[in-house]
Amino acid sequence: MSRHIEGRRVVARGITFINDQILLIERYKRDNNKLLHYYTIPGGGVEEDETYQDAAIRETKEETTCDVEIIEYLGEEYYPGGICHWFYCKYINGTPILSGEEKERNTKDNSYKVVLVNMKDIDSINILGKGKDYIKQCYLKYKNTKK
Repeated sequence: MSRHIEGRRVVARGITFINDQILLIERYKRDNNKLLHYYTIPGGGVEEDETYQDAAIRETKEETTCDVEIIEYLGEEYYPGGICHWFYCKYINGTPILSGEEKERNTKDNSYKVVLVNMKDIDSINILGKGKDYIKQCYLKYKNTKK
């Protein structure tokens, strides 16, 4: 059961880079006969008995098969119906492919696809919430660790 605070679902998301690309989930979702297209950072609901960090690690593994570890807590974001806790993560191993609940409920009108996006393309894609700002912030740190 996902944790809720004051009626808002609590989620955790992990920003992860693999070979200078950002790990994302591309979404197509039908909403009132309109097909929405956007990208999300892997993550999801925080269970009652887990930390935000553990949720970000677990959800990334469940959705993408990739193992990550937390580098840094970035902050929280409130949005209608939810609270998101953002983390910068280090890629450990795994092949980025769709798995878990997203793979099971993948349909033409509600599709999920794990993708690696080049940072040069980040401004041309739709990422919900503060995700894009946090990606850019983390990429600067990521590049500095590669020097």
